[in-house]
Amino acid sequence: MKMPKIVSAGVYRYAQKGRQVLEKPSIALAVSGLIHETLYDPSGRLHSRFDASDGAQPQGLRVCAPGFAVEFEYGADRENYVIILDWDGLRFDCGRSAFFLAYDGGELEIPAAIDFSPAETVLFRHCFEEIIKKWNSAIPGNMLAAEIMTQELFLWFLQKPVGGDDIVERFRKSLDGDTHCEKSILRHCRELGVNRDVLRARFVDRYKISPHEYRINRRLKRILYLITYSNLSLKEIADDVGMKHVSHLNLLIRKYYGKTPGELCREHRALR
Repeated sequence: MKMPKIVSAGVYRYAQKGRQVLEKPSIALAVSGLIHETLYDPSGRLHSRFDASDGAQPQGLRVCAPGFAVEFEYGADRENYVIILDWDGLRFDCGRSAFFLAYDGGELEIPAAIDFSPAETVLFRHCFEEIIKKWNSAIPGNMLAAEIMTQELFLWFLQKPVGGDDIVERFRKSLDGDTHCEKSILRHCRELGVNRDVLRARFVDRYKISPHEYRINRRLKRILYLITYSNLSLKEIADDVGMKHVSHLNLLIRKYYGKTPGELCREHRALR
């Protein structure tokens, strides 16, 4: 993912009422002071609305993309941190009404917002303050550090499943919990009460990888971890990842790494 370039970084601490159309993507930390806000996507459709009379302002990270129009009002207790970016790695798809991050020739959907507890807000306030300080120092090394820190903020959006703990996320957790691959993918789907083809399509749409490939990748990572950081025999490693025979382990590693398990052991354990 191409690193985001910061155009401006600052904090707003004054009352304000107005309307604006965003020209650049942004990431912001909402803390306090919002009275009302109405957000329209680039197609002109209502995206979200907040009014303080309906409840307390959510605290947390927010992303926005070019073309969004916002009508807002903040009170005197306003505190919101905003980083404006020159970056094509974040975009909004009006057709799907979703935000996406560019990655490896494709895109990954991310949530528009992540809500924080008061304690988390304090931690991220310090993070934004440090980014603002470094960026506005005009020292090249500090400015680069600010951009790296900004990029790392997007990790939080990638770690939060879009849609919350829905059936696709429960399917992924079910696969993760089957550490020895004892159940077939069909059995996982049946236990969740969802058609295999439907769940596979929804899984691919969200994670850009099939359930089968996802499980192979997790198994390979576990194998490589055990090869590198344990003294288990190949038979014990095969047992750990749910393979009945070492020959199955051999075939899998040859296919994905182009080497035998023994060669990987000699390479990685020699580094310890």
